[in-house]
Amino acid sequence: MTEGFQLSVLLYNLGKQAGIIGFVCLSLLIISGDTARFFDRYFGLDKIIKFQRKFSLITAFFIVFHPLFFVLSDSSIATYLIPNFAVIPLALGAISFYIFIVVMIASHFYKRISCIMWQYIHILTYVLFFLALYHGFNLGSDSNSIYIKTLYAVLVFGVIGGAIYRIQYKIRKKYVGRFYVKKIRRETKDTFSLILTAPKKFSFKAGQFCFLRLDKNKLHARHPFTMSSSPHERNICFTIKNTGRFTKTTLNLKAGEEVIVDGPFGIFALKDNGKDSVFIAGGVGITPFFSMIKDNLFKEKKRDILLIYGSKTKEDIIFKDTLNNIKKGWFKKIYVLSHETTSASGEYERGYINKDLINKYVKNIKNSSYYICGPEAMKISIKKALFDLGVKKQNIVIENFFWC
Repeated sequence: MTEGFQLSVLLYNLGKQAGIIGFVCLSLLIISGDTARFFDRYFGLDKIIKFQRKFSLITAFFIVFHPLFFVLSDSSIATYLIPNFAVIPLALGAISFYIFIVVMIASHFYKRISCIMWQYIHILTYVLFFLALYHGFNLGSDSNSIYIKTLYAVLVFGVIGGAIYRIQYKIRKKYVGRFYVKKIRRETKDTFSLILTAPKKFSFKAGQFCFLRLDKNKLHARHPFTMSSSPHERNICFTIKNTGRFTKTTLNLKAGEEVIVDGPFGIFALKDNGKDSVFIAGGVGITPFFSMIKDNLFKEKKRDILLIYGSKTKEDIIFKDTLNNIKKGWFKKIYVLSHETTSASGEYERGYINKDLINKYVKNIKNSSYYICGPEAMKISIKKALFDLGVKKQNIVIENFFWC
């Protein structure tokens, strides 16, 4: 009896702790989502979204185990999983649990949910928060603690502050985010450039990205694409690889059709550290570098840039003509072709970008900054190659794709 009683008490206490931790995690998840656009300038939206995806699993763990531990400690508690408004805090706790499950399922199928529906789901997260707060504050045995009360107050202010920032951002972007197709330009057999006219001057840093959304063909989800135009150009340009339903629909847009643009985001930009810049690109990963190279044309103080660009064949090189026409002392390039059958010559190398090739073309290995954008396998292998060459981590900047 004593051992059984002790186990029951242990499980009950674990349930309490899981509830508090789960509520804190849920609050941080809501706050980080509402303020993501603000903190993008410090951490990058890609890192914030990756953090949210991983952190949501941690949150789910504690929220699911909160009632589970209670049920394991006393099976009669299972009856309260069906909302009983005779005990309102318990009923609201059960409802908030089920709302959380709904939100998690919806998040998994985010690409199939319309933007309007997402707005309702986001409102639902606030309902979830305040129901869970009422549940914990009125039922939690530790809720009288000054520390717990202070924690609740901080989280409430955080969620309200985040919601206010999000609403203000939406209001500011309601009209300035509407762009119109000027033209579609084919770049290679499977890539094209979407050129948009802006309602007013669109400011961004070379290397940043935006979310694009189309209100047609039930393509409600937003998709991120990097600008391939420079900040000095009148029109904004996105160069896109045709890989799915969204990109195929984008390719078939007609002049004058509307595209909703949210951004700019990201911190994949040139560092002002006085070092030479080495751009290592693979496939459509050339887009941020093309923006940076064109931006450098307008700068008074030019940056020395070496572009190492990996493609399958010569026909797959995006922007080849423009890159070949840049005859400047500060710009050098080398194309690395993995599937080319002809012999390598001049500015062409055969094979893959590796340690030996980097060592061959980079004059000052340890006094250069390396920027990498391309397929995941390429980024991993090049990062290892740079470490093997003695390059320090702070001199390596990688653009991380996260929309999958």
